[in-house]
Order: sequence, then structure tokens, then C-alpha cells
Amino acid sequence: MYSWTTIRNFFLALLLIPVGHFAWLASQDALRITQNTPAAWEDELQAYARADQRATLPNLPVLVVGGRQVTLWQGLPELLAPRPVLMRGLGSAIVEDIKYHYDRLIGFYRPSTVVLLPGSSEFHLRDHKNAALLKEAIEALEAKDARLREKGRFIVFVPIKSPYFPEDFATIDEAAALLRSWAWERPRVTVLDPNPLLQDLAGKPSGRYFRPNGILLNSAGYTRLGLMLKNTLERGAGPT
Repeated sequence: MYSWTTIRNFFLALLLIPVGHFAWLASQDALRITQNTPAAWEDELQAYARADQRATLPNLPVLVVGGRQVTLWQGLPELLAPRPVLMRGLGSAIVEDIKYHYDRLIGFYRPSTVVLLPGSSEFHLRDHKNAALLKEAIEALEAKDARLREKGRFIVFVPIKSPYFPEDFATIDEAAALLRSWAWERPRVTVLDPNPLLQDLAGKPSGRYFRPNGILLNSAGYTRLGLMLKNTLERGAGPT
């Protein structure tokens, strides 16, 4: 017969297992973020490759690429149905990482439309871009895509302003203006700025659309992004 202390300690250990696992995952992600190399996301790329081997891949999908914001985006395939959708997020990847892994992350799937959702890692931890550098990185990715998918669409979301990083607001506004100007010269490119849809009456990011950490969107925020993307796909090409 086990003592009450032994039983209590056993169940306490069971309860702590998920906490320890989450801490390990967080530490691994933090390590990848600070690695200044696109190879940091190799494990995630291999996981996608293994999943692809077991799946029947759709023809001409809408392919959403980016970092953590893409990984956490739930419900988009159902919202865009019957269009096939693939979500391919890589940790806290930046645009240069996406370009480096283009063949495996984009080219392999032969998408009808590429949707790029940049994250806060463009400005923090993994990189420290200004607006011009972000625009140049996106322009380089789109140029590579255009060489291989001349007739395919390329949709870019302006980075999302978050309550946690108010210091990024001016940079994001400048990047939005630069991207819109660039898109007017690229008929295949559409630039979407979701920030007005995520603001409160004072013009600041509303907490109702973000998770408690103030960085990542919640389901309500993703719904707004999804509807914006759906309306754009139904309207056809052209900058907004």
C-alpha cells in the first residue's frame, strides 16, 4: 500500500510533465530564433516533408507562408473552401528564410497563389529591419517567385501591429507605404494591410484580437485576416 505522500508526489510529477515539455519546446524555439542561419528551421521542413509523403497534395493550392502567425492560423482552409489551402509556417522565420527555402517551402507545391504573412521577428530577435530593408527582402522573394511562377498571384500582408510592440508602428506604416508603391508596378502582387481591421476606436491594436501575450492573434483576429484574404481572392489581382 503506497503512502498518501507517495501518491501525491506521483500525480504532481504527472502534472508537471506537460509544463516541462512546454518549457523544453520554448527553449528549443528560442535557440532556433537566435541562430543566424536559415538552417535553423530544418526540423520543421523535414516534418512537412514527412507529412507530405502521407498526404495527397492539392492541385494549385493557396499557399500561406511565414512564421509563427501562420502556424497558429486555424480555420483558413474551411473559410476559403473549395479552394485548396496549405499552411507552411516556420517557427519565427523571416522573409530571407522563406526565400532560402523557396524550393521546399513554395516551389514544391506549385501553388496558384502565394500569401506571405511576415511576423514580428522581422524587427526583433531574429532581425532588426527598417521599412526599406523589409520591402527589399519581400521584393527579392517575389522576384524569385515570379521567375518560376510568372502567372501566379503573390499576396503580401503588411506586418501586424501588436499591443506588445508599439515602437514598431511607425516602421510598419512606412513599410506599408513602400509595399503599396512597389505593388502598383507589379500586376501580380497584392498588398493587404490588416491593421485597420484590428484597431480600436483610438486607432491602436485592439486587445480583443490578440492573445494575452499581446503579440499573436487570437481566433477573432485570424477571422478578420481570413475574410480579408477571401475577399481579395474573389475580387482578383491588383494592389489595395
